[in-house]
Amino acid sequence: MMKPRLAPVPERVALEGPAREAWERAQELWGVRMGDARLLPGAGAEHGAAAWFTFPPAIAVDPAMLADLGAGAELESVFAHELGHHALAPSTRIDQLKIRHQLARALVAAGATAVRDDDVSLLSNLWTDLLVNTRVALLQRRRDARGQVPAGEPGIVRTSRLMYRGGRETARPLWWVYLRAYELLWNLAAGELCALVPPPVSPPARAEAPPDADRPLDRVPERFREKEKALREARAAAARVAAELEAAVTVHPVLDADDVARIVRTFASDAVSGALRFGVVMAPYLVAEERARQRERAASGPSRPDAGAPGAPAPAGPPGGACAADSAPATADELGRVFADPRLHGNVPLRVRATDPGRAGAGKDAIGDTAASGRQGAGQGFGVAQTLALYEGSDPAAVLATWYRAEAARWVRPFTQRRPAAPAPELPGPLETWEAGDDLADLDWPATLQAAPVVVPGVTTRRRSYLDDEPTPRETGIELDLYIDSSGSMPAPTRGSAAILAGTILALSVLRGGGRVRVTSFSGPGEVGGSDGFSRDHVRIAADLALYFGGGTSFPLDLLARRYDPLPALPESGASGDAVRRHLVVLSDDGLTSMFGVGNEPFAGVAARVRTKLTTGSLVVLDSARRVEGLAAAAGYDMLYVTKMDDAPRACARLAEVLHG
Repeated sequence: MMKPRLAPVPERVALEGPAREAWERAQELWGVRMGDARLLPGAGAEHGAAAWFTFPPAIAVDPAMLADLGAGAELESVFAHELGHHALAPSTRIDQLKIRHQLARALVAAGATAVRDDDVSLLSNLWTDLLVNTRVALLQRRRDARGQVPAGEPGIVRTSRLMYRGGRETARPLWWVYLRAYELLWNLAAGELCALVPPPVSPPARAEAPPDADRPLDRVPERFREKEKALREARAAAARVAAELEAAVTVHPVLDADDVARIVRTFASDAVSGALRFGVVMAPYLVAEERARQRERAASGPSRPDAGAPGAPAPAGPPGGACAADSAPATADELGRVFADPRLHGNVPLRVRATDPGRAGAGKDAIGDTAASGRQGAGQGFGVAQTLALYEGSDPAAVLATWYRAEAARWVRPFTQRRPAAPAPELPGPLETWEAGDDLADLDWPATLQAAPVVVPGVTTRRRSYLDDEPTPRETGIELDLYIDSSGSMPAPTRGSAAILAGTILALSVLRGGGRVRVTSFSGPGEVGGSDGFSRDHVRIAADLALYFGGGTSFPLDLLARRYDPLPALPESGASGDAVRRHLVVLSDDGLTSMFGVGNEPFAGVAARVRTKLTTGSLVVLDSARRVEGLAAAAGYDMLYVTKMDDAPRACARLAEVLHG
């Protein structure tokens, strides 16, 4: 069998002569020093770009591709552009992941039905290129003004004219907005990089009525009349929803280009915050293009499954391609650092159009703050499913754990348990006269010398008195035994589970308070997983919380009995002294009746027996019918109800009061 021929590895060219001089000038422009750029003729085809950057910081350039694009003489600006990605935006791999996250949020807010890597990568490249090229032009103008090189147009502008030379013929509104923003940022005359008039935006879809939509109902056979009526109402509702979705994707290229330029100036040093605003403006263009492609595919029928939109535009990047070449999936540690940034958890800003009421009074601010406007921001549904799609190459378990930790973070409060009071040291009281014959160790010399410069025993000598104090209660960590229902009736972790969110809040609160947690996930008979012992390992605890079986519901009473039967019962008033504080919490739905022997009669008395060995026992239940309440009360357990994700923090706050006693 013949072995496949491997593509030859591009031979590296030495960085010397004019290339070395260009590299040194680019570093001086930014005021940085880094390892030499690599010149790799022929490597650009594989990477899809004439120059690219990677992390750890490295830069590569294909001089042959640059020459083909007509930019071979602008090597300094190419180097300066790639250096800018390390010096300014995204600057680090963590910030690159944060920028992508922000743009994915903007896409979902704009109505994208799926988070596609191509769309996120495109917006990320466009945004960081805008920041870098704007700064490079500024730095080159300042340097040229000092007479260090012949005055004239900045090199990055000349390079962009070459790279974007097809901009005047683009039929893609997104690309027109992008080029027009450069004209505004670089103070170029309108029409130098793109056409004076933007290309038309794809019109909204028009729902076509079915052939029999106008057919009178009385002409429909009576046995089908009710179904026909319901069908027409459903079609009308679907048409209204479709119309609302299309209306939500409103774009105005001329105004949007002005908004993009303003965002670049405002967030020149905060690429992560600015990325969200940039995405709010630009994401609707990608959503509109995708819907246009979907309409075209639907109109072309099954014979042309790959049909695109009419007059499908060329790719929205420069001929040199996108220069971000770091596509390694995020690690668990990186996910934690990304999700810890509060900028990724606020509301998505709302667009404020020039035609909207109040726009004139608000100046030219195009991106409104939802908190200031009093309206709920769009696209707050960037939940766990969209997050998993964005970090598709990463470990799903790590993504799930990080997402729930981030959602729980603002609700986490250290849970501690008060121990019985212990006598406190005596409190210092007022000064008294030290008499001759008193213990010399009681003499307070600073107070004595302050009373008089001459020491006269029994007259000027002083001692400190002490008062008895009330015993001071001490606090210690607690042990939380957490059972979570992972049956099919409970929401799966990938859909956003109120139970898992509540469990995460509780677990992290106990860990922050110095306690330990044991998590047990249960479903049908024999479907039990989790940890055998108590732990402070938050990674292990998060993995146990996200364990999902999806079967029936049968509480593992046999396991509960094995764990607690050997333990001594606690006094009726609770534990005393330094005894372990045992807190049991169960997160489930109405299937929790099995915990009290329903369908599991041989173990019917286990829950009540175990309760005598617990400091507290609490059930957090998704049960609108409240079928569990009577059984739980009879066994001595407290009940807390959760109906949706938003209720979980409230339930945990109430449970914190229970644990504190």
